[in-house]
Amino acid sequence: MSRAWRRVRYRRPRKGPRGPKKVNLEELARAISWLDEYRKFRCVDPALVEKAIDECGLRRAKEIWHKVRTDISKIAFVPMADKSLVKWMRVIPSLKQLALMGVAAVASLFVAAHLGVKFIMDILVKYLWWLNVGALLIGLLVFANFVLYADYYVRSKIRSMYKVYGSRYKRARARIKWAVQELLNCLREHIKRLGADPEEFKIRMLHVDYKGIKIVKKPGYWSEYYRVIPVVGGKGGKAK
Repeated sequence: MSRAWRRVRYRRPRKGPRGPKKVNLEELARAISWLDEYRKFRCVDPALVEKAIDECGLRRAKEIWHKVRTDISKIAFVPMADKSLVKWMRVIPSLKQLALMGVAAVASLFVAAHLGVKFIMDILVKYLWWLNVGALLIGLLVFANFVLYADYYVRSKIRSMYKVYGSRYKRARARIKWAVQELLNCLREHIKRLGADPEEFKIRMLHVDYKGIKIVKKPGYWSEYYRVIPVVGGKGGKAK
């Protein structure tokens, strides 16, 4: 095993005293979302995936994870080789949230001012009289476009990696798809067993070629992800 390969390998979390663990289906759903992203080289830190699997408290989930852990390590190596890409992948989600919050805040102020809400008008007059509204809108527009461009840059880089390395890791991606399907089956089984509401387990996914899921939201302008929920009425058919 080469030195470069050792750097990509992650440290397994230390195991504490053994005891009965409570089933945590939210962590299982989070792990499913992260593993699905690996099929397109969207690589979350493997240690986080293993931590989520460990904290879900299901032995079957751990068995599935052990079968694809090596594949995860191999695929994680591809984007991690590009240090600048890794940095952007870490900050883009926060920038998106900040841009959305800024747009929502400005829109709320303008709506309140238009409707003549008294306390909002008082705040604008007393404390924000110095604010140049035109400069604020231009700045917000520039920032939003910067976030969109940065997100496009990251996605284009990952797409180019997928074109170059996709066929090389075809078998690994197929095994990851199998793992995601098995984890989905495990999630559906325990939702049914515990009598939980499937609507509480909305999963963000890039692929919907799994059995036993239902699409509740399709990709939009700001996101390329689907939102799906598990179907627990039976063994499940193809994704809807």
